[in-house]
Amino acid sequence: MSSQQRLAMPKVIDRIEASPWQIRETNVRLAIGLVVLFFYLLIGAIVFVQIESSNEENDMEAYQEFRTNWNRLLKEAGFKETDIDQLFTDIRIMALKGIWTEKNVTTEPIWTFGQAFFFVGALISTVGYGRVSPRTREGKFFTIIYCLIGIPMTLALLSALVVRLKKPSAWLRCKLNARLGHLFHDSQIQVFHLTFVCTLLLLFVFIIPSYIFTKIETDWDFLDAFFYCFVSLTTIGLGEYVPGDQPDQQFRTFYKIVVTVYLIFGLSCMMLFLATLYDVQQLNLSRFFLTRDNGYINPSYDDHCETFSITNQNYGITRNYTRHINESPVTTFETGGFYQSE
Repeated sequence: MSSQQRLAMPKVIDRIEASPWQIRETNVRLAIGLVVLFFYLLIGAIVFVQIESSNEENDMEAYQEFRTNWNRLLKEAGFKETDIDQLFTDIRIMALKGIWTEKNVTTEPIWTFGQAFFFVGALISTVGYGRVSPRTREGKFFTIIYCLIGIPMTLALLSALVVRLKKPSAWLRCKLNARLGHLFHDSQIQVFHLTFVCTLLLLFVFIIPSYIFTKIETDWDFLDAFFYCFVSLTTIGLGEYVPGDQPDQQFRTFYKIVVTVYLIFGLSCMMLFLATLYDVQQLNLSRFFLTRDNGYINPSYDDHCETFSITNQNYGITRNYTRHINESPVTTFETGGFYQSE
């Protein structure tokens, strides 16, 4: 430490708070946020009822007409009403289990290697489509144990993969700083960086895979394929669309494995997007539910705070201190691509 730094240290100590910064959630803001969330759910439910109910009524009318015609034909053939009801019940149960016959071709068994590989990938990635599930007690027990081990391991590996993906993202941020740092503020460059990441994500994770799915899944249009990609990579996993379930699907096992790899890679890209999004303070909504504690605010949300460490050489103990900076700091950037205050 230089002599000037030693002379400046007492003045620094006078201007810092030795106690750690504490952030508490504002109960009023949190309550308002929960109310807004409830009304958001309410609006979503109303919209879906208005959009989908009429289509459901049409489908129900078509089913009733279909059922009436078959009831008439089967009664003429000598079947009883109870036998007809049991027939439709058995068909429904088998269809829910993924077993049906179409185009004179019986569907491939669910528990083949390719199907099982896709299933366990949906498990540990928490996508969980729900159309396929174990029916035996042993299978259900193994699913629980498998997920308890697999989900934390997958999340850890995805986090490590995101760290690797952040390196080219940081390089891009550095280039934007070098080219645009003299024209735009740091927050604006963050938005530019986020926009570029979103564009790449949309193109390579959603649009191109959706186009490929439309070529393989003949009964999917582009919206269906894009919908599948979105609900899968956001781990919603509705299960309405599942690739590779056509009766005449070629190379089913290889196709299922490739789709599983796509899901894992896509999830890591989504995590990178969220990490980039949270770096933009203007878009980080959680800051609206945080407030100053005892008149102070977390340094990560305050542009006028600077955090640094002081190490006790005798005991090897490092403590973090934070001070308020009244003057505007000189903004520079380093090769990591992020602004630093001097």
